Amino acid sequence: MTERSQDQYPSMHDYLDRLSRSLKAVSVADLARVASIIEAAYRSRGTLYVCGNGGSAATASHFAVDMAKNTRVSGVPPVRVVSLVDHVPALTAWANDIGYEKVFSGQIEGLAVPGDVIIGISTSGNSPNVLHALAYGRDHGMTTVGLLGPVGGHARDLCDAWVAAPAESIEEQEDLHMTMTHVLTRHMREVVRGSDATSVTLAVTGEPR
Repeated sequence: MTERSQDQYPSMHDYLDRLSRSLKAVSVADLARVASIIEAAYRSRGTLYVCGNGGSAATASHFAVDMAKNTRVSGVPPVRVVSLVDHVPALTAWANDIGYEKVFSGQIEGLAVPGDVIIGISTSGNSPNVLHALAYGRDHGMTTVGLLGPVGGHARDLCDAWVAAPAESIEEQEDLHMTMTHVLTRHMREVVRGSDATSVTLAVTGEPR
């Protein structure tokens, strides 16, 4: 195969150039606020619930498995995290019997407790089922977090903390969201490594669980 010049793939180079600029524009301060919320939930033995649609559903699922597995340290309590996009029978039951806008909030209604965290991933910030999940969380003592598009949509007003993906296209925004979840996972890996079982299990009750 002969080596081709950059001019023969202008759209590829343009995409990567724009993505690189967008990555540099992500607010580290906003991302740090989200990291602090996740860290606080971990130390109090709270659970993270993650949701999204389409590509954002794939990101939510990926984020949950990374956070659950790639932060694990022997002898230390793991990060508690649940993907709300992977239980197909639950999703179809809520969508068919109640309405698609309740597929996430219906699940957390039976699972979450005050102090848990709901994380909605949405490039538009206007997905009805994500908005319902965030609204339920806010009304029931959960901390609400969004990984959103450039302007945040209606979701921004339901979030205690949110991070914008400052990119033009949905593909780039989804790339940024995935990068954010990897940054958050790596942060929590360091938090877990620096913790011990006693400091985590005594955080809320004063007694080991």
